[in-house]
Amino acid sequence: MSNHAFHLEEDDLIQYALGTLKDTQLTQFTAHISLCNVCRGRLAQYRTDLAVFGAVQPPSSLPDGARERFLARLNNPAPSPSALEKIRTRSRAYLFSKAFRHWMDTPAPLLILSGALAIALTFVGYDDLSHIHQLRQMQPEINRFERESSKFQELEDFLRGTNAQDATLRRGINTNKEPEGHVLYSAVNGRLVFTATNMPGPPPGKTYELWVLPANGGNPIPAGTFTPDLQGSAAIVFPEIPANVQASSFGVTVEDQGGSNTPTLPIYMSGQ
Repeated sequence: MSNHAFHLEEDDLIQYALGTLKDTQLTQFTAHISLCNVCRGRLAQYRTDLAVFGAVQPPSSLPDGARERFLARLNNPAPSPSALEKIRTRSRAYLFSKAFRHWMDTPAPLLILSGALAIALTFVGYDDLSHIHQLRQMQPEINRFERESSKFQELEDFLRGTNAQDATLRRGINTNKEPEGHVLYSAVNGRLVFTATNMPGPPPGKTYELWVLPANGGNPIPAGTFTPDLQGSAAIVFPEIPANVQASSFGVTVEDQGGSNTPTLPIYMSGQ
């Protein structure tokens, strides 16, 4: 459960997922997301939704003026302070107010004032050191989010490309409830995006694994394992695949947890 009394707005999380935030906003939001389970879960959902949507939708042109309006909004953010700064200000104001009331009730105000100032200075120094220590601890998490933002930008560029192979994987007769997968694959750089729908859960101790079947008759290449969610949806984005491998078809098998180096028959579903 998250201990934060506030959460990031939906627009902020979407801009974070798209990698369009300014550096100052990115640092603040990354620090918050690393500590807030609610915002981190919402961010993961938005990233999955964007990846799935981009993989199954054809590119379309923006409305007239949309790009200019979006850039203008990024260049003119609202001047209100961040929620993190508001909480910190309220916390310090409360401590100083409490020290001042105590000073007013004592018969020796000069003595109490000097003691209160010493305590306040000690607290401020400790508070700053504590924040520096927390930021250092969060640096690996910040670096990870920056890498993911870069990867998402790469995904966007890939989905807008025109040299990718498109394939649909099915099992048996195609009906609305039959498992179905879609592959977008570029042999030039080995980039692949896979989405699946209506997938039943694998047996206990098992997982699904995607395979690229080379056109030259070589051994099948593993392209990642996946387990569908409760709605039967799943996705694989940019698995490790060698570049310049032309594919004749794609297949999905059921494997032990952790995946396999060779596919286990029978093929659960396939397509080209």
